[in-house]
This record gives sequence, C-alpha cells and structure tokens, in this order.
Amino acid sequence: MEYVFKAKGLRKSYGKFAALTDVNMEIPRGAIYGFVGKNGAGKTTLIRLMCGLQRPSSGSYELMGKAFDDKDIVKSRRRMGAVIEEPAIYKGMSARDNLIQQCLMLGIPDFDGVDEILRQVGLTDTGKKKAGNFSQGMRQRLGIGIALCGSPDFIVLDEPINGLDPQGIIEIRELILKLNKEHGVTFLISSHILDELAKIATNFGFIDKGKIIRQMSCEELKSVCRKSIRIKVNDVGLFAKLMEEKALEYRIIDANTADVYADLTFSDIAKDCEKTGCSIITMDERNESLEAFYLSLVGGEDYVPKSIR
Repeated sequence: MEYVFKAKGLRKSYGKFAALTDVNMEIPRGAIYGFVGKNGAGKTTLIRLMCGLQRPSSGSYELMGKAFDDKDIVKSRRRMGAVIEEPAIYKGMSARDNLIQQCLMLGIPDFDGVDEILRQVGLTDTGKKKAGNFSQGMRQRLGIGIALCGSPDFIVLDEPINGLDPQGIIEIRELILKLNKEHGVTFLISSHILDELAKIATNFGFIDKGKIIRQMSCEELKSVCRKSIRIKVNDVGLFAKLMEEKALEYRIIDANTADVYADLTFSDIAKDCEKTGCSIITMDERNESLEAFYLSLVGGEDYVPKSIR
C-alpha cells in the first residue's frame, strides 16, 4: 500500500513536557483519514510537524516518500495543502483575489486554475464581495480553496466544521467527498464532531496523551462498533443483578436505562425480569457510535462498559 504520510517513533517535547511520544502512523494514499483525540492529546502538534512548521525532537516521518530531513522534502510540501485552525484569508480581498495571492506566494506563474477552484468550492458567484463579509461556511470553503492552489495531492484540515450551522457542515462534507472521489485528493481531518466524521472518513487514527492508540479502516470500525439493546426498566439495580447472573455484558446509562451487548428477545428477557420484580418499559436496538467507541478506547468517564466474564 502507498502512503502519503508515515511516522515512526515520532516524539515532540517542549522542555520537560512531551506533547508526542513514540507516534507510529500511516495515512494511505486516497484516504479520508479521520484524526480523533481530546484537546491537548497532540493532534495539532502532529499536524504542525507534518506541515513543516516544527521539527520533531526524535523519531522520523516521511511525506509522500520523502524523509522529513531530506532536502527534497520541500517538493513534497508543494504537493500538500493545509487549513490549520482558522483559514488564513485576507478579509479585505475577494475570494478570487485571495486565490491569486496564494498562487503568487507559491510561485505559480499563471492564474488559469483560479476560476476552476472557485467553482469546486462553490464561490464562483461571490464576485467582488470581500472575504470579511463571508459567512463562516464560506470562509471555510475559501480556506479549502486556498489549500487547493497548486493542485495538492494531500490536504490537512484541522477542525474544518467548527462553528458551522447544519447547512455549512453539509456543504463542507460534500466538498471533501467530491475532491476525494473526483480528484483523488487524500485528506487528514481533525474534528471533535465524531459522528459527522464517521460519515466521510475511510480510515481513523485515535490519539491520546501524545500517542496513537489505534488505527483502523472504516470497515474495521464498523465491525467493532457493536450493536446493543437499549432497555428502559423501572429498577436498573434489579436489572443489573439479572445481567450479572446471566453473565451478559451491559452498561448502565442512568437510573432507569441500560445497554446490553447480546442478542435478546423481548419475550425471554421480559420473563426473566418479571422473576426478579423488574419491569421493562421500552426496548430497542442501537448501534454504538464513533464517540462511544472513542471514549471506550481512552477510558472516558461517560463510557464505562461492564463486562461479566
């Protein structure tokens, strides 16, 4: 498999604080790589290393086949675009002039591709309107447009849908999918909105306390995000006791609700509950979300599965 980015034993320290420790990571070419982690987990630090804004304290990485300390790494970075945190735009310029300015900065000799980029990001009709008067969604799309200057093979987006309304989120999602499928652009997307990320990502990397704790494909994630039966009862304490007696894995949600990770039929579980004095109010099938899976990986307080072995 070909990778646009590979890291091995990557470490970044600031004095005595280790922001990244022994990071091993691979981003396949053509992927939409969902990068998941809490605030302070090391996402932005790794992105800054990837973009050449900082150097690692130890370890190594390759960007499109070039080692980070290779003099030709600059050629790989010319094939890369990035929007880190807020899009870097000139608010007093139009969308078109922003793209022309980016072409000038990259040393692109002509601006023939500017109108095509405007079309791709849906900003063709903005005319002379200044970017400072754009909506948040329009600014995000302009940021992606700026990242597209130079026809990059790989684009890094750090929290691209932060602050967007539902329509803006849909627009950014559709743009990413279109660029990936029609133009073969590989994406790394860091986002806190995990359920939205799950709609587009083909691969996932989970980072916690400066270390990659799991990498997996979308198919692998679907296989581990297990189905569960959510049951609402009149006494969750009695229900928990029943689950322990039957050696079934379950999770208490609140004083009246629990999730059970097993195949159950309503008639059978209702009979068992009746024997213990517990009554079922509702029962329905659910799929575990990406957010719940992530919290289970990092030991989140809001997600504490109970396994009876």
